[in-house]
Amino acid sequence: MISSSTKSLLIIGMLLIVAVVLLSIQFHPTVITLVTGTQDKTSSSDVVFKVADTYAGFSEDIGKGPLSLMRQKGKLDNLANINLDQLSEQELLMTMHSNVDNTNVMCRRKIRLGQIDDGGWEVCDDPDVRPREPCTIYSFGINNDFSFDDDAANVYGCHVYSFDPSMSKEKDQYDRSPNVHFYKLGLDGRTYVNDKKWPLFTFKDIRAKLKHQNLTIDVVKMDIEDSEWSTLPQMAASGQLADVKQFLFEYHINEQSRDYILPKLKALQEVERAGFRRFYVHKNPACKVNVNGIPVIRTTCYEVYYLRR
Repeated sequence: MISSSTKSLLIIGMLLIVAVVLLSIQFHPTVITLVTGTQDKTSSSDVVFKVADTYAGFSEDIGKGPLSLMRQKGKLDNLANINLDQLSEQELLMTMHSNVDNTNVMCRRKIRLGQIDDGGWEVCDDPDVRPREPCTIYSFGINNDFSFDDDAANVYGCHVYSFDPSMSKEKDQYDRSPNVHFYKLGLDGRTYVNDKKWPLFTFKDIRAKLKHQNLTIDVVKMDIEDSEWSTLPQMAASGQLADVKQFLFEYHINEQSRDYILPKLKALQEVERAGFRRFYVHKNPACKVNVNGIPVIRTTCYEVYYLRR
């Protein structure tokens, strides 16, 4: 039999637990789902934290002051759910510089591979998206800096395929190391040879060339100097992003007109419709720009990091 005093202590303890949980929900409204076992095949004890879309149903206090216009016009919602055609030129511009500058999924552990400054890239090392041997990484845009590729091969043991058609002094194809393989070709929205005599391929055709059609690509890193805008729609439309785990690339935003911004946002929209969410953003300080209606310095070069869970 449990004494009345013991029962009272148990009830008080339960009430305290409920109070702590309620306070936690009040001050930490982000929804966190715990996933165990199935996400990490190597260890059933690992716990993976997944965060629901941060801005789902988000209601912002616009407030006053210089940032109120950006808060009002810049959409933070998942782009997949926005009718972009209905947005004004100002809303499109504000959304471009608001949405890509914010994250909407959590990565608990990021690892920078390669240079600590330009040339290095972050990889999410969470158990459910971490590259594991045998693993494959595509690196588009080398510019004679293999630091990311070398680190990725050394740290994760992945086979890294490095692509850059502009590196004229390199052989057309060679193995830099047992795990780093260079190809002097580039990525575009169609397969052809451009006026610089560079062989350019679609993402689908590159995978076919390497016989990787049925292979999971753990990380795609892409810094291809404005060609991302012709490449992204084809990558999404072809379904070739369906088995990519992490997608890291730099956007270049060189104009502010509606005709320029709208197709760019639609390209990013297709990336999010493919299931990707932003876990990190870095603004390249070499591309500073003043944007109409935004009272602080922006950049025309956003390095945006996506993962899919």
